[in-house]
Amino acid sequence: MTELERDFRPLPSVDGYMLELATAGTTLRVERLRRERGELIGELTVSCALPGTRSPNGILSVADFNLSSARARTDRGKLLAERSQAPMDWAGLLEELCQYVIAAERTGQPAILLRDVPRPNVEDDDLEVDVGIRLLRRHPVTLFGDGGDAKSYIGLYWSTRLADAGLRVGYADWEFAGEDHRDRLERLCGPDMPDLWYIRCERPLVAEVDRLRRIVREERLDYLVCDSVAFASDGPPEAAEVAGAYFRALRRIGVGSLHVAHTTKSADGDAKPFGSTFWHNGSRSTWYIKRGESTSSDRSRLTLGLFNRKSNVGPLAPAIGYAVTFGPERTTFARVDLADTPDLAERLPVWQRMAHLLRGGSLTMAAVASELGVPVDTIAKTTRRGEGKVFVRVPGADGVYRIGLLDSRNVA
Repeated sequence: MTELERDFRPLPSVDGYMLELATAGTTLRVERLRRERGELIGELTVSCALPGTRSPNGILSVADFNLSSARARTDRGKLLAERSQAPMDWAGLLEELCQYVIAAERTGQPAILLRDVPRPNVEDDDLEVDVGIRLLRRHPVTLFGDGGDAKSYIGLYWSTRLADAGLRVGYADWEFAGEDHRDRLERLCGPDMPDLWYIRCERPLVAEVDRLRRIVREERLDYLVCDSVAFASDGPPEAAEVAGAYFRALRRIGVGSLHVAHTTKSADGDAKPFGSTFWHNGSRSTWYIKRGESTSSDRSRLTLGLFNRKSNVGPLAPAIGYAVTFGPERTTFARVDLADTPDLAERLPVWQRMAHLLRGGSLTMAAVASELGVPVDTIAKTTRRGEGKVFVRVPGADGVYRIGLLDSRNVA
């Protein structure tokens, strides 16, 4: 057979490579590359459209392949020759493919000057799903809390807000069911439900990543919600390598994402998601969610507090609250002031508690400290940090300064 023109190229959309012989209708694709015991392994797919080929849909073979092994090239070449019945030097093509791939993997991406990298457009990266709640278009955000604290409901609610803003959103679900989310969606939005792509997942994220990448690409998704981390982990969440593998797989998907996670009953359980500290470290922003203790007999309403525990792309956001009402046909979210919910107010930073208290008028530092149950020194430090931004000192008739809100200087 005459020499055929070859075209070797990377496949950036799937992290792989292809060797194509267009005039012979033949392609060799290798994807899902990884190192095992120092050897380069990948999933090799060989297609051939030549007459006499014995294959479904023109695909001769799909199987893992050791690109570092000379014996593997010979054995696979014999299999391809048997199945194709075509006068092709399969062993030679595999040798060529392996050399190209190994050289490309060793070369990798070139180093570049950091100053030549374009600056991110912060405004484009911000996705404000609600006043004070920012998700990120290019980075992972984690929402974590105890079981029963409506994390999945919040994830779905935020998805509808993103969809209403014109984004195409996917909901990858490891622990619930499509019909249940469908019911929640209609309760949130009524019959005029936005487009949300539901993806039921049964395997860990590292095994689902190729399918998710394909769906993101084919449906042109802008954002992905993953519910939840514990069920999507390929091993115990406490292991650092499990968290690392999760975030590496996530990076391959290539869109901004929200990850629902759990917490522990430990004293610092409200600081980081359950498991390895790398779940917290790998997220660019984390939010802790806490349900308020009900003080009434109305079980159809609950109060949720959300507390920003980490932000790598700006200052921490103030805590916010939701009142969630479960009606016969609809579920509604409304913003509330957490300072009005005693057990959640205790979790607010002192400056927020002070701001809520001072809405009723300016007070001396001693009075503020007494009302909030914190030392006067803490009130003094908080005032100094927020003076000119949130607070203002108001002179009193008795010669003692009061602390007031910046926009309430006329309060005596």
